[in-house]
Amino acid sequence: MMAPESTSRLEQTLSSDVLAQLTAKAQSADRLQLLFDLLSPALGQAGYEAAARAFVTEVATRLQSDRVSLGTVSNGRVTLTALSHNSTFSAKTTLVQAITAAMEEALDQRQTILLPPLPTTSAQIRRAHDELVRQFHTAAACSVPLLCDGRVTGVLTVERGAEPLFDRTTLDLLEALSAVTGPLFEMQRRDARWLGGKIWESVRLQLAKLTGPNHVGFKLATLAVAGLAAFFCFATGDYRVTAKTVLEGSVQQAAVAPFQGFLETAQVRAGDLVQAGQLLATLQEHDLKLERLRWSSQRDQLAKEYRQVLAERDAAKLEIKAAEVVQAEAQVALATDKLARTRITAPFAGVVVSGDWSQRLGSPVEEGQVLFEIAPLHEYRVVLQVDDRDMAGLRVGQGGTLVLSSLPHDELPFSVTQLTPVSTAKDGRNYFRVEAKLATAPSDRLRPAMEGVGKIAVDERSLVWIWTHDLVDWASLKLWAWLP
Repeated sequence: MMAPESTSRLEQTLSSDVLAQLTAKAQSADRLQLLFDLLSPALGQAGYEAAARAFVTEVATRLQSDRVSLGTVSNGRVTLTALSHNSTFSAKTTLVQAITAAMEEALDQRQTILLPPLPTTSAQIRRAHDELVRQFHTAAACSVPLLCDGRVTGVLTVERGAEPLFDRTTLDLLEALSAVTGPLFEMQRRDARWLGGKIWESVRLQLAKLTGPNHVGFKLATLAVAGLAAFFCFATGDYRVTAKTVLEGSVQQAAVAPFQGFLETAQVRAGDLVQAGQLLATLQEHDLKLERLRWSSQRDQLAKEYRQVLAERDAAKLEIKAAEVVQAEAQVALATDKLARTRITAPFAGVVVSGDWSQRLGSPVEEGQVLFEIAPLHEYRVVLQVDDRDMAGLRVGQGGTLVLSSLPHDELPFSVTQLTPVSTAKDGRNYFRVEAKLATAPSDRLRPAMEGVGKIAVDERSLVWIWTHDLVDWASLKLWAWLP
């Protein structure tokens, strides 16, 4: 008797319609339990062939049969999969060939073949079954096709060497068994296939739907997909290289500290508009004025001493004092020049790109230190950061379009002017600097350092290539790197 947990597992494995069909053909609780018992050994096996061997051996034992065989149908041919009480067998033996012929006879007629036939059996071709019975001295043979989704997926052949022969009750039991064996073993067979076999089976089924009758919706959908694929293969579009883009001033000039000192005032900061000659910042003058005063006093003292030496007519001392006076006058001139340069002004009209010293008044600055950077308002250059994978198709003179983040509805045309041969690493990728100029007069709303997205028009190519070339190039590189 089958354990309740085994029955439950079997019921979970089978679909509801198969269980209903099985129950209807069983006609009684005892018959249904017998069917469950026959199927139970197959469920405890891991693979398709092992499950098939366990099943045919259990059927041979329960039904008192000499030999039970299970064949699998593939491409219209039957291959013997399992033979009761045998773990291995050769497909070239006479027995296997005779059993296979009997199975194919049932396959061709898509009905149960019984020998000797019952009085109510319709006309059948039993030549292969006659040969099987005659050649191997059995008393009766029965082959039952196993169906799954309307297709014959296998054939079960049962042989008996003596009484009892096949009666209507046994025949009904075998046909009821075939109703569930077909879907069960077909499911296990599909699960046991390698990936390529599964793919091929799926393709074959789809081709059968496409070339066979019915499935009008599937055929129309396939035709539509094929039409779209053909369209995208032959249709062309503009291939454009997309890159992050920054707007820079065509000329950018720095306002630097003329000498070492301390910052007194800062009149502007980044983003402010300035005019030519406008005051940007001032340096402290107190120390410079004291220094100039000190050197002026020293110069006057040296000049007085020089006149005294001159009166003494001492040529050696006169030459020394003259040099000292010249040095003092140079220091006074230097201090005066520094005082004149404490006012830092804008070299031209434009916008302050960088520099904010409003929070650092009184801080020391070094000679040559950049305090501000100024760019003109109406002269710009477009700088694109192009990925190195996209550089091959770029040429000087190609056109493009720029859309800035702050002006998303304005498209600014440009043309490429320079391709920089040096790359910059950023975020694990290499980028090349590509410069361009705007093709139209700049808007008053443009400012240096604005960012956006630029697209350079390369040429016209197929839509399929445009959408897939990145993936194809990546796969080709990986394959080349992997191959020896």
